[in-house]
Amino acid sequence: MLKRLTAWLLVLGLLTVCVSGATAAAGTLRKGSRGEEVTRLQNALKALGLYTIRVDGIYGKGTVAAVTAYQRKAGLKADGIAGPKTLGSLYGSGGTTGGGSTGGATAQQTAGSVKPAAASGSLRPGDRGEAVRELKARLRYIGYLDGEVNDVYDDGTRAAVIAFQAASRLTRDGIAGKKTLAALDTAWTAARKETGHLPEEAAVLLNRIRRESGAVNGTLVLTKDGKTILTWGFGGADPETCFRIASVTKWVTAIGLMTLVDRGQLDLDRDISDYLPFTVRNPAYPDKAITARMLLSHTSSLSPKAEKYRPDWERIGKNGYDPIFDESIEPGTRFVYADYNGALFGGLIEAITGESVQDYMNRTVFAPLGLTAAYSPKYLPAGTRTKDMLRTNGTTAISVQNDLNYAYNNTADPRANNGHTVGGLYISAASLTRLARMMLSGGELDGVRILNRETVSLMEADQPGLARSDYGLSNVRHAQFPRGTWFGHQGRYSGLTSNVYYQVDTGMTLALIMNGYDFQLENNIVMPAVTLLRNMEMLETVCGTPQ
Repeated sequence: MLKRLTAWLLVLGLLTVCVSGATAAAGTLRKGSRGEEVTRLQNALKALGLYTIRVDGIYGKGTVAAVTAYQRKAGLKADGIAGPKTLGSLYGSGGTTGGGSTGGATAQQTAGSVKPAAASGSLRPGDRGEAVRELKARLRYIGYLDGEVNDVYDDGTRAAVIAFQAASRLTRDGIAGKKTLAALDTAWTAARKETGHLPEEAAVLLNRIRRESGAVNGTLVLTKDGKTILTWGFGGADPETCFRIASVTKWVTAIGLMTLVDRGQLDLDRDISDYLPFTVRNPAYPDKAITARMLLSHTSSLSPKAEKYRPDWERIGKNGYDPIFDESIEPGTRFVYADYNGALFGGLIEAITGESVQDYMNRTVFAPLGLTAAYSPKYLPAGTRTKDMLRTNGTTAISVQNDLNYAYNNTADPRANNGHTVGGLYISAASLTRLARMMLSGGELDGVRILNRETVSLMEADQPGLARSDYGLSNVRHAQFPRGTWFGHQGRYSGLTSNVYYQVDTGMTLALIMNGYDFQLENNIVMPAVTLLRNMEMLETVCGTPQ
């Protein structure tokens, strides 16, 4: 929400400049165009948060989409073609194509006869010098400016200043006056406190991710071959801060469930009704057993719309009572991600072991690995730092205090406790990292074995006899990124997202938590995680010395 409001405010600011009489010279960019003017266009759109992919100077589908989005916000004809009106609105007085002007500077100014900064100390389009270079360096560091840092106040600089002014609730005039420079100094100083320990290239990437997302707080941990190479925390969070982690809860609990497989207490292909104190059947397929393998691979035919975590199991299929199944799907024949699969992970653990899921997971996974994790904040160690789960606009969605006040049932009660293992786990990025490292090393970490190596491989694989999916046994595969497949899971709820992944081919792990933002997706993965996974080789290179 904040990101969209920021973009709209930027548009209003740009329109104000246009109303003053600046118009673009003749010239049109469209799909298929290439060159410096396309690069300039992409950079300007990127500064407004509308163009989110790589700046390449090629007017492709992404540029068309970004131009169209800008045109809609600016009240222009939304055809995806950057004609004179669109360029004039976007650039203000510097909207020509093919003329090489920068930020309203004339060709003579561009050649070197550029006016100095104003005596008042403000910087504006057309200025040149070390003060401009420092301005651009700071804008780049905090995530508002892409590309080269030089001493020319061009239209990319102006767009970045406007974006920063909008985010800082300052007048959006593209001029770096005293208030803007003071606010920039404050923002830069704060960013240096959070990312100053990192190489600049890594810091710039992380600050851009934070700025583009609009997240209120969050944290990141990267490891390589078991050594931490990058840590980051912002908004009062750090790698030891515990968040309510949404659906990554399923991945963590699935690890606990698979310990029962290793111990011979759970048969993945046996009817789960044999373990539970109630019968689990899709009413449309009453003779088809539902197995743990189906739950873990999301092929059970449980409905993604199911929200009643304590159904009357004996009534299901009678007189139309069926709150949790998709009756159009035969169990095992189709992948459909459904939260209720994860709800039954906990029910199975409690039914088989006679322990609460909290006690069992703490005894067999959390304590042996030294994790800070609990299904209720009541069971976190004293003094643990926690953060509320936030909405997309940054306000509180689920407070830690409310969860502390909740009457958590820490007994083995499979009927009553369905739901805790869907998304209620509190855990830190540091602890998620240890779990990812354990999986990466085949089920063992620091001499403590949690799973058999063959069990980890099974969790990563397609499941025999079931519909194919990339979910394995609650251990998702992502093969679209460089240098090999990543395994792990993502969580999303309200304005919080979490990602935990490991890559066998490189020995790397990622644990990322972002909280209080209106996230966007690419191939069902949140953009901050996508950006990091695409830049992992760079991050490994510049941060390769273990911390």
